[in-house]
Amino acid sequence: MKLHIVIVGGGFGGLEAAFSLRNLLRSPIEITLIDRLGYHSFIPSIHEIIAGKVRPEAIRIPLAVVLRPAGINFIQDEVLSVDPGKREVIARESTLHYDYLVLSSGAENNFYGVPGVEELSYRFRTPGDAERIRADLEALLADPGRRFSIVLAGGGTEGVEVAGELIDAIKDHGSENDLASGRISVELVESREHLLPGSPLKAREFVDDYLSQRGVKLIFGSAIAEARKDRVILATGKEREMSMLLWTGGIQPTRLIRELPLPKDPSGWFKVTDMLSSPDDERVYGIGDAITIYKSDKPVLMPRLAYLATNQARIASLNISSSISGRDLVPYEPKLEPQLISLGRDMGILVDGERFFSGSWVVTLKKAIERKHLMTYLTKPVTSALAARIPGSGFLQRLWWRLPI
Repeated sequence: MKLHIVIVGGGFGGLEAAFSLRNLLRSPIEITLIDRLGYHSFIPSIHEIIAGKVRPEAIRIPLAVVLRPAGINFIQDEVLSVDPGKREVIARESTLHYDYLVLSSGAENNFYGVPGVEELSYRFRTPGDAERIRADLEALLADPGRRFSIVLAGGGTEGVEVAGELIDAIKDHGSENDLASGRISVELVESREHLLPGSPLKAREFVDDYLSQRGVKLIFGSAIAEARKDRVILATGKEREMSMLLWTGGIQPTRLIRELPLPKDPSGWFKVTDMLSSPDDERVYGIGDAITIYKSDKPVLMPRLAYLATNQARIASLNISSSISGRDLVPYEPKLEPQLISLGRDMGILVDGERFFSGSWVVTLKKAIERKHLMTYLTKPVTSALAARIPGSGFLQRLWWRLPI
């Protein structure tokens, strides 16, 4: 019976794992990727949908189109649970047996049990979420006499990028004067004393000043304690009018990970070793947002970012290949790279350790990375198919391994 590797999730980590495994492992090993959506999206650009700069279809790739020509199975289905004892992935419409499993199921919004928030807020995790925000914002802007207030919860990367797009959308509509007069307001609530917690102080101060100058009202030092139909109540007891509440206030493990019968960290994330496999099951690997890596019984602290998921996918794939062939496994060592954050069409910042740089070129660079990413995965089926057809293609595999994403 041929070995079967199942990958759950078609995001950055899952998609890279599929191609990495296909390039490292030849037939008759079977690889299947399962995802509830039919496409892979460049999530770092979904905030641009809010201002109408891109459409969802411009930043996504149909998974079947890129996977099947490379000899990778694709199933569009929602995974409900995993049974490590039987080595089964149970989905809504199918059950898959696996010999190795890669979990790359991402994360979901964390509403922290705040009353009213889950029911009343706009989520911001998918292109569909961003499209819904855009449509309802346009409906508000279409009524020239209406006063309205948009409240953003959370001043991390997502919060500041969404704030920049909201201001662009309002100004593109010709409502800049209404923003200045207060008929339209955009308020960003952050429980700490600056935006972008964890970034260098000068970067935080720059973003605070830039967004304030563009018309975003910043509310620091208080979290949202309750959401009602037309207002939010802060922990301080103060109330703010609210026509739309956009939630960018944190993430948590998906239900699939929370219910996974394998070790998790205290916050419920899938616990893996630095080899990226479960400490209790060496046939189950985890990558991307879903995991916390432990080394010498201590968690490795790192951000949950797309490029780290991609790098983890490559190491997990190499270790699965090594496990099958009896070679030694290699540990994953996170390598942090500069982070690009846009603040609208005309400004962005690049954070590199304790240094930061700003300018419109950051937005241009981010867009170039988006195009490179999409083009890379649109052309990977060709290189994977060639490698699969050339006997003794170890040279091709080694060459491929050195290519940048």
